[in-house]
Amino acid sequence: MMVALSWFGFLMLVYLYGGYVVLLKGLAMIKRGDAETASDEAELSDVWPTVTVLITVYNEEEKIAERVANVLSCCYTNNLLEVLVASDGSTDTTDERVRAISDERVRLFRPHHRVGKTDTQNKAVAEARGEIIVFTDAETVFAPDFMNAIVRPFRDPRIGGVDGHLLFEVEPGTISKSQGFYWAQELKIRTLESRLGWLAVGSGACLAVRKKLFRPMVATVGEDCLIPLNVVRQGYRMVHAGEAMAYDCMPSDPHREFRTRVRMTLRNWQGTWMYPDLLNPMRHPGIAFALWSHKVLRWLSPLFLLLWVGAGVEMLPLENGVVAFPGWFALVFVIAAILGWFSQRFYLPIPKIGMAYSFCLANAGLLVGVVQALIGSRITTYR
Repeated sequence: MMVALSWFGFLMLVYLYGGYVVLLKGLAMIKRGDAETASDEAELSDVWPTVTVLITVYNEEEKIAERVANVLSCCYTNNLLEVLVASDGSTDTTDERVRAISDERVRLFRPHHRVGKTDTQNKAVAEARGEIIVFTDAETVFAPDFMNAIVRPFRDPRIGGVDGHLLFEVEPGTISKSQGFYWAQELKIRTLESRLGWLAVGSGACLAVRKKLFRPMVATVGEDCLIPLNVVRQGYRMVHAGEAMAYDCMPSDPHREFRTRVRMTLRNWQGTWMYPDLLNPMRHPGIAFALWSHKVLRWLSPLFLLLWVGAGVEMLPLENGVVAFPGWFALVFVIAAILGWFSQRFYLPIPKIGMAYSFCLANAGLLVGVVQALIGSRITTYR
């Protein structure tokens, strides 16, 4: 039993964090010819749409002016661009600094009281003038050609949403470096799912959608989860725009990383299960396969990690040879995770050792997030 459990947990982790992307690469190579033919057959529009960049903020007085300036500096026709700053009850000078910007393309939206990020977005989208809504926040920075790159796919009428290519500027510290590795893999997966027509995820910091497809979002779930799912449910495609570069900063503080992982898992778990039809392989084979492999099973990876390590170490005195490989590997992993914690805690320069600790930290956040979701916790407002 220990051998079976350890191998099962180990192989599930190998699939989720390596095997899935290899499988996608193979399928994308097989389908490449058909995908290119389908793209050629699409009737592409020559008309560029009006765009509203929606920046949702709370107490961002130090960053908001620079952020708006960054959006306005992007290459896009002036009379087609609007910047709508949605202030969720800010109590500092954020609102005043937005009003002080002397550009008619910039507007401020503020609900009567603080309602949370998602509800603020719901209300602000109703006031937006653009045919395309680009969601972002105060900490993200767009590359000069970001607007053209993220809007360009909408020339294809079959495209309902576009996920930008979010890159993290890695802060010093083992957590950031390790999470940078996982994010690089995440971008590969999104690119491949996009080619296959299976993409149903996005980054809230650089996410675009046709306004006519936008549906009011549940306040306890985020736009990065709900918008892609709403797009594909309505029969449109989500795509990943690799040329639409946006930049953010990845946290190096373990406590901040843990809290972020818990919050994102809690909100996305609850949001994804609101779309059982998309999780049904009989109705949406490709989308369901991607959602289970990319999201649901990954959120359950702490269970597979516990099975692998717990059963693997337990069986070591009883087994040997190839049969015991997961157990010995689990022992090495545990030692590496402990050394990684010491490296992070006491700033010890141990190269490459932080990845095992970072993996454990991320899975701890996933576990807490799933448990909180299952017991009915909700998050509406947060910094």
